[in-house]
Amino acid sequence: MTQEKRRKILYRILAVVAAIAIVLAGRSLYLHYQSIKEAPIQQDVPDTSQTQSDSSVFAQTSPDKPLYVLLLGTDGGDPQQANFVGVAAINKAKKHIDIIMLPDDTKIEGRKEKGIQELQDVYSEGGMSLVRAVVEDIFHIPIPYYATFTADSFSKMVDLSGGVPIYVEKNMYHGDEATGKTDINLFQGYQTLTGKEAAGYMRYIDADGYLSRTQRQERFIKNFYEDRQDCFGVTNAFFMYRAWHNVDSNISAKDMAQLAFDFRGVTADNIDFYILPGEMAMSGKNGDTKYYWTYDPVEVQKVIGRTNNAISTAPEPDDTKQ
Repeated sequence: MTQEKRRKILYRILAVVAAIAIVLAGRSLYLHYQSIKEAPIQQDVPDTSQTQSDSSVFAQTSPDKPLYVLLLGTDGGDPQQANFVGVAAINKAKKHIDIIMLPDDTKIEGRKEKGIQELQDVYSEGGMSLVRAVVEDIFHIPIPYYATFTADSFSKMVDLSGGVPIYVEKNMYHGDEATGKTDINLFQGYQTLTGKEAAGYMRYIDADGYLSRTQRQERFIKNFYEDRQDCFGVTNAFFMYRAWHNVDSNISAKDMAQLAFDFRGVTADNIDFYILPGEMAMSGKNGDTKYYWTYDPVEVQKVIGRTNNAISTAPEPDDTKQ
């Protein structure tokens, strides 16, 4: 046998081996994804005192009835406060999401002897379940699902994603009064934030107040989503399955992985952001001169109507600083 023939035979053998390796790798990846979809998820059973629905069912009953999810971000203070409150209306059938953000200083009143409160303080009093009840009263809809992020669980999700690229619009600095340590130290400019830095970006508040922070939080969510959409659908499913185990939620990791896969290829243009319609106004009651974000009930219902097609007109999505 000549050397040329031996070389040809060797090349053929290598080609066959390479083809077999590709097939086996593809099958392994497929089986891994199927295991996420089909295997039972070992999770703690959600506290039934805090959930109003069967957490195993995360499905729409109608294309015009989105899945409403209360989103909370909490700080590490004592008492603990909510420094991120939003409602996501997820329409899996139409591949669309509406996110309505509520400023932390949203005025809450009419709760018996409590008087006027800020929304962030409601969490300190009664946790997620009380915040959900209050937000349901604002929107006049049931919100069966929830997801609560601590600074730690949020940071882990960002780090697992490899950071989030974003333009930091100004220098941000904050020192912890209790420890004397710097906990937020960001410089203006385009950069990729680590988990800890991202948590600081979401928490930072300046002279412009809570409304400005809420707008930044919207910006971050949009950037995070856009960055993840650069990945394959299966990759995002794996990512969400892993990350969601650190989140306190009555939505299973399996359902979130499936949601991430279903939204593959869906651009950020299919996510509309709103801020709870209202304005800054003084309470004026009992000598209270403090300003609160005072929502407009009529405009709030217009926004909700937009999420479920109940009405045809609504305020335009909030694109401020997007």
